[in-house]
Amino acid sequence: MVAIPEQFVPRFYKKGVRVKEVASVFFKHGFFWVAEALEVTRFFPRSLREKVTATDDYQLPLAVRMRRVIEELGPTYVKAGQILSSRPDMIPQDIIQELSKLQDEVPPFPFEKVQDIIENDLLHPMDQVFRSFARVPIASASIGQVHEAVLLDGREVVVKVQRPDMEQMVNIDTSIMMDLARQAEKRFEWARLYNIMERVEEFTRTMHQELDYTHEGQNADRLAANFEDDETICIPMIYWEYTTKRVLTMEYIHGIKIKEKERLLAAGYDMTYLTEVIANAFIKMILIDGIFHGDPHFGNIFVMENQVVALIDFGMVGIVDPIMKRNMAKYFISIVQRDPEGLVEVLEEIAEIDPSTDKKALVREAGRLLQEYADITIGQIKIEEIVVELFNIGLKYRIKLPGEFTLMDKTLVTLEGLGRHLDPTFDLIAAAEPAAHMLLRREMDPRNMGKDFIKTAIDIRDLVIAMPKRLDRISRGLEEGQLKVKIELENYVDTIKGTVDRAGQSVNRLSLAIILAALLISASTILPRYDDVTVFGKSLPDILIITLLIMAVVWIAAIFRSGRFGNK
Repeated sequence: MVAIPEQFVPRFYKKGVRVKEVASVFFKHGFFWVAEALEVTRFFPRSLREKVTATDDYQLPLAVRMRRVIEELGPTYVKAGQILSSRPDMIPQDIIQELSKLQDEVPPFPFEKVQDIIENDLLHPMDQVFRSFARVPIASASIGQVHEAVLLDGREVVVKVQRPDMEQMVNIDTSIMMDLARQAEKRFEWARLYNIMERVEEFTRTMHQELDYTHEGQNADRLAANFEDDETICIPMIYWEYTTKRVLTMEYIHGIKIKEKERLLAAGYDMTYLTEVIANAFIKMILIDGIFHGDPHFGNIFVMENQVVALIDFGMVGIVDPIMKRNMAKYFISIVQRDPEGLVEVLEEIAEIDPSTDKKALVREAGRLLQEYADITIGQIKIEEIVVELFNIGLKYRIKLPGEFTLMDKTLVTLEGLGRHLDPTFDLIAAAEPAAHMLLRREMDPRNMGKDFIKTAIDIRDLVIAMPKRLDRISRGLEEGQLKVKIELENYVDTIKGTVDRAGQSVNRLSLAIILAALLISASTILPRYDDVTVFGKSLPDILIITLLIMAVVWIAAIFRSGRFGNK
């Protein structure tokens, strides 16, 4: 019989074969519902289920059986398990302990395939690119393996080469994972609360990014640019002329892995100093730069000569937009100041909260959480414990956190564990507080508000332009008797009076907003032209901005005293 070449086998057939294989592994370890979810129960008769339940393996703890399933299913599932092992906000501790045993070290694939991939992608024979190339990899992981090499000009490099057919395998596996997640959310309350489908979507995006080594190289370049003037951090150089989607060539890093504490101590390195360097780098990435290394585990951080810290492996990064940066700053400050209202405000800004949620009860719950830490110093607070507690509160009040926030939480928890490995007194929250305050002060600087006020002014302009048409539609609706108004009143007179008062207050607030916006837009546009003009040793823009703010405060105070803004 002649075998059909791999490239001619239809994807749906390959997925069907893999579905049966996945279901078989889950079934063997007692997860019978997976066969039902994947609609392959015909392959698993009841008699087979009875045999499984009679085995000793079936009596093992759930966490152990989960780890064994993941190990048997291969690279994609191992990667998912490793990500879950660093998520104490989602996964019970006993399962985390088991998943942390998952090893990314897998048998290497043959050097002949390595050579084929490199020569096909770089379009040159290996000896025309490299002076030497180690046949045995220094690391072999689930997605690819890493070889030492020397370029023709003598530069030492490491070359990461992706496993053959890895992309096709990931596509099939993540498709099956999504099928399982969809069925799990239909069947189990816990799956809906944990947003399993959304988590699988995030994981799929992450895997596709990691499969594209050019994406990893771009991440490295962005981070390198952000640390260009920082002599304490090293980001390896990417050699783009020898990099493709499946081949990544970068500068060789000579150093000691951060997990090898004994070697670091023997070399005379200062653990407290190294911890501060690493913590400051990640706080800068998250709160200042808006792009951060999303996988700071022990194998991805090295210490070089002169205590320079090198970061590697940029397949997983997080992007933080300005709004999320601001809210992360408030997040840290709320914890430090034990401010439950502030913490709930952050959740309202970044999360999707069920409309039926009792906000007052949520604030009380947050207050109870922070009160637990009222009598201990900040240095004794573990962010991991707070993250877990907050996630439990989120489950209770049906709060759905966005993926970028959970990736930050995962990164911070991993960073805290790494820091306390080096220095047991490491305090991540206290380390982040100065940067958080600095970010908020910068956000409140009037000279940085120009864009926000311009956007507000445009929104107000659009509202004013649209108002005549809306009023015309309302009046025509009244004339034609087609206007529907829904009113719920407990006390008719008080409600109408309150509505009129609030309308008056809203007009005052809108007028004030328009005038302030106009003044600040004018200031932000005109004042930079006079930046060199000084009066009594102070720049003219600074004097005018302070004067404007004082006038605004006096004006607002006068309106509040008159009662035209309403009293709460």
